[in-house]
Amino acid sequence: MMTILIVLFVLGFVAGAQQTDAAYDVTWSPRGPSSTIPPLHPSDGVFPTQWCNPRPQHLKADKGILFLRRNLFDGAVLPAGTKLGHARRAGTASTVTGTNLAPPPFDYGSLRNILTYYNIAPGSEQARQVASTLRFCGRSEARGGDQPEKPHLCATTERAAMEFAAAALGAATAEPLRTVVHGREEPHRYVVAPGGVASIAGAVVPCHPLPYPADVLYCHRPSNVGAVRVELVGQDDPTLGATAIAVCHEDTSGWDAEYFATLNGSRGEPICHYMPEKYVVWVGGEIH
Repeated sequence: MMTILIVLFVLGFVAGAQQTDAAYDVTWSPRGPSSTIPPLHPSDGVFPTQWCNPRPQHLKADKGILFLRRNLFDGAVLPAGTKLGHARRAGTASTVTGTNLAPPPFDYGSLRNILTYYNIAPGSEQARQVASTLRFCGRSEARGGDQPEKPHLCATTERAAMEFAAAALGAATAEPLRTVVHGREEPHRYVVAPGGVASIAGAVVPCHPLPYPADVLYCHRPSNVGAVRVELVGQDDPTLGATAIAVCHEDTSGWDAEYFATLNGSRGEPICHYMPEKYVVWVGGEIH
């Protein structure tokens, strides 16, 4: 679980955040090679030397997105500036070089063609992110059951994500749940509405967008994880609000100590995170 969660943070678990000053600023200590993104190779001549190895895991999680389960109750006030939507996408689309050309295969071996197709400058930050996503997804697929968490998939279409989720949940089909922001802007502070917390029955398959110029979702079937739907309203303007989906990890005994220090929590207690717009939670159960 920890390896997957750390990699998702590095690859863009909070991708699209625009208010980097309103974030938990935490430096993580990798526990070993499996805790890092696979290093990029310079053999194709695309990347400067300093980008051939992963950067230190200095991560930012948007305030209000990550929280202790016990802090989710009617009237709970989220940190000022919490953003659940209206942020740029994790994979901001670039200009495509041809109008009738099919995109190159989603594979690290096609990196040069991918950068050319989307007009991404070799050596740029976006090129580094694209390469990281391709290598992460390629390694996940190649190692399969060797991963700390399974099953999992990098889905390049919503149909692929749905079919994976249904199979992982052992269901004939799966239904998507997404966070929806109501109105054209978000309030300065969100408040949990009276009776606004509803448990979502059954197992879940969360899908997180990864940095790529087209839609790519990393979907996985974690254990000891549940979901809730939370109705939020503006503290100063109740006409603003959101219907938010949050995923809660019930067993955090193996998580990095800095999570608990950051959130003022105790090791092992449930930790949740909201799934902003562009994230998806697939379910086979019903809300009660």
